[in-house]
Amino acid sequence: MISELALIKLGGSIITNKDVPLSANFSAITRIVKTLSLLRIPIILVHGGGSFGHYWSLKYDMHSAPKAYDPHGIGVVHSSMITLNRIIIESMLDQNMNPYSLPPTGLVLNNRPILKKILELSMMAKAKITPVTFGDIVYRNHLKFSILSGDELMTLIATVLKPNRIIFAINVDGIYNNMQDKQLVQVFENKNPVKFLKVKADVTGGMVRKVREALKISKLGLDVWLVNGLKPERIAKILHNEKPEGTVIKGKKGIT
Repeated sequence: MISELALIKLGGSIITNKDVPLSANFSAITRIVKTLSLLRIPIILVHGGGSFGHYWSLKYDMHSAPKAYDPHGIGVVHSSMITLNRIIIESMLDQNMNPYSLPPTGLVLNNRPILKKILELSMMAKAKITPVTFGDIVYRNHLKFSILSGDELMTLIATVLKPNRIIFAINVDGIYNNMQDKQLVQVFENKNPVKFLKVKADVTGGMVRKVREALKISKLGLDVWLVNGLKPERIAKILHNEKPEGTVIKGKKGIT
């Protein structure tokens, strides 16, 4: 792990208009990228699919279970993610950032990280290049493919690099103890009762998947933040070692 490294997931719910198929949220992307461009800490970005990859995954009935899915559907899902990734890359270039796109198929073999390739991400970040990878449909084995979510990629990368700033940027303020009155859990230590709002169109599991992956990361002894990415100044506060509005899952080895 390099001394300062941020691993940030941009949720599909903030970089796309999830209720409108194949619709990027350009204003949100621009605000987030402008904020990131002002920071000096090395960053690795991961992004979700939102109304791009998730839309087509639902259409072609593709999931995280490896299967022999429709070959044309595989091509369509992957193409949609490349399109969304290109939008983010172009926005970063417009803000004089130095992005480098890396499809996830080059980072994993079956469900395991390719250590050398993951370590290269930190080397790129240290060299003032911002690696950008994303959830996608990936080849597994025996002619089978499956969805590898951006949330899962966060765990794979964090396990190898153990960055000191880990952020899931989502479309709500954090984890809510009560969905009715939106009572925010500011510090989560796996003792608080949590209720999840399920979104049927989100084939990768919505908030449930994010929190599960964040808990896995916390078992490495790493703090994990969930904050509202539509308010990117909260991301900046974490990277400046300040406390924003949001939920921090405290890192603790041995959490069950």
